[in-house]
This record gives sequence, C-alpha cells and structure tokens, in this order.
Amino acid sequence: MMARLSFNTENSSNIILVTAIILIISSLFMPLVFVYIIQDYLYLSADKWFYDTPSSAYVIFMVGMLWIAVTLFLYLFFTWKFEWKGIKWITLLIMLGCVPFFMFGVSNYYYLDDQGMHFNDYKTFNTVNSYYWEDVKEAKEIFVKSNGVTVVDHLNLVTKAGDVIELPYNSKVQNNRFKIMEKLQENNVPLTNNMGDLYE
Repeated sequence: MMARLSFNTENSSNIILVTAIILIISSLFMPLVFVYIIQDYLYLSADKWFYDTPSSAYVIFMVGMLWIAVTLFLYLFFTWKFEWKGIKWITLLIMLGCVPFFMFGVSNYYYLDDQGMHFNDYKTFNTVNSYYWEDVKEAKEIFVKSNGVTVVDHLNLVTKAGDVIELPYNSKVQNNRFKIMEKLQENNVPLTNNMGDLYE
C-alpha cells in the first residue's frame, strides 16, 4: 500500500512537471492560436472590414500561461520540501491569478469600420475607445529611410480633439489602404506626408 502511494505521488509529480514544461514551451507560440480563435469567435464580424491584434495581446496571454507553469513548479517545490495539507488549495488559488492575463490579452484589439476606428487597449477590459471618421481633421503618412530605401512606416490620424491615432503600416493596413483613403476623402480629411522633411 505504501509502495503504491509512493508510486502514485511520484507519477503525479512527473505529470505536473511535464505539464509545466509543455506550458513554458507552448507559451512561445500557442497565444497566437488561442487569442486568434477566441477573438474571432467573440469580436469579429462582417461590418469590421479591418481587424488586428497588437503584439501586446499575445504577450499578456503568454504571461498567463507562464503564470500557471511557475505555479506548478512552486507546487512541486513545496510538496517536496514541506508536507502542507493545504498546499493544493493554495496552489489552485494562486493559479487563478492567470485569469486576468487571459482576459486582458483576449480583449486587446482594434478594428476599423464605416463609422471609424475602435481600440480596446491592453490596460482596460472590454472598454472600447472610438474615434469617428468625421472627427478626423488631418491624416499624415510618415515615411522613414530603411537601408537606403524610403518606405512608409505608419499613418498618423489627428482628431479635432487633438488625439493622434497611429496606424502602423503592416500588411493588413496596406491591404485596406484604399478603404481607409476612401473614408478620409468622404470626410474631406487632407492627406499629407513627411517626404519633404526627409530630403531637406
């Protein structure tokens, strides 16, 4: 009976150890999958013709996965070092600390639609800040020199309230550039760039 109990304990420890290691390794790429699937289910709709997830969302989600892994390692350490009967409940309680990271990671996104630009920052949970196309007074394409070549880096949109929204010129923005320019033209927003400043 004692041998069987020892075997079960050792077997459980091995499973926990392997689980923790798998979590650490998978945290490097699985947030890309989990965040995409969850956001696609919760937030994506046909009226959002542009939708993107900032890198901060994946990093925050990754921290949540690492939180679980570290908690499992701590559980193994304390069960090996001490004989606390309540260690399982304490571990479960600490493990719940991963939940806010998952929640805030998943709710970090931004999208564009026919009304304007909408941002859910990583510092807030499900709080969307909206900037409407009719409130934009100026648009400016920012060019930079990279390896001797001049390329567009991002688009700055200045609102009538003085807020500056920066859209990085990634592939998604480039694919929707025509639609963005169409919305700016509809609302008579002047488009400028900094090309002159680069070659002064």
